[in-house]
Amino acid sequence: MRRIPTPRSLRRPGRWLTRTAAVAVLIAATGALSSAAPAAVEESRRVPGAAPRAEPGIPPACSAFHIPGELQQLGCAFVVGYANVNKLNGAVLLGVPDPGLVSVVIVANRSFCVPSTISLPLCVIRGGVRHTLTEYKFMLEPNGITPDMAEGEFPPAAQTLLTFGFMPVSAKMHLRQLGPISGTAETTQANGRHTLISTTLSGKVTIQLTDVKVNGVPMNTGVCHTLDPEEDNLHLSGSGDNSTIPPAGYTVARGGPLIGTTDIPPFTDCVGDDGEDLTPLFTASVSGPGNYTKMIQGNLCSPDISGANGCPPQIPVPER
Repeated sequence: MRRIPTPRSLRRPGRWLTRTAAVAVLIAATGALSSAAPAAVEESRRVPGAAPRAEPGIPPACSAFHIPGELQQLGCAFVVGYANVNKLNGAVLLGVPDPGLVSVVIVANRSFCVPSTISLPLCVIRGGVRHTLTEYKFMLEPNGITPDMAEGEFPPAAQTLLTFGFMPVSAKMHLRQLGPISGTAETTQANGRHTLISTTLSGKVTIQLTDVKVNGVPMNTGVCHTLDPEEDNLHLSGSGDNSTIPPAGYTVARGGPLIGTTDIPPFTDCVGDDGEDLTPLFTASVSGPGNYTKMIQGNLCSPDISGANGCPPQIPVPER
């Protein structure tokens, strides 16, 4: 097997770092993708010491996301989570201490009855099943907590790890949406009750890495970021049941867990000291499909609707 040389940008006079340490950098540098724990640890588990908290007032951007000609603005919700990086067998935290804020709009809504021979107003009364499909758009907004945020950005996530039990590595990750995330919720109504709500989300996201340090020593990585994905690379889903008291699972209004995968595109523009190209190392060690992702959305705050829904929104607790 051909030995991969240690990049010069990992060195400094009088010291050396092995390729193992280089991979350690990548573990921390990608340590904030979008949300989850190692695939073998998928049971819900609250973060030790974490607790729900509410910021005073309504976030200033809660109603900022509007699509001209579309239906109504619903409001906003805080989001946090965990993400796996499969190649590095690790999971990292996103949204602590500063959570993301997602703004939500409805873009379409329609209902139909099964069987179609029953008219919609008489569907449930005559033993049919009424299905309602609602389409949403989700957009990250400035959260009112983190300075200098723009639409489409998740708060930068800084992480320090003791990689291999001895090597402290830190980095900051910037997650960005390439346009709104699309969501579809199907509500099934039978026997006069909404018994199941199934929601799916998908969209495109990119990652930029900054402030990478190994054992406290800065590592120059240039403007290192992933390529724009050609297809949706974030896929999440959640299920809710309104037949229980209280209702269980995920709905757009109540929030809850969204579970799925994130594909990490190849990296580009990762240029170290002396113009050294670190892109192949980042791509080979990090990029890949199917990274288990778990996001927790808080309750939806709707300040524009009469009888505001749960404002200010609660900041949820991450779950693995």
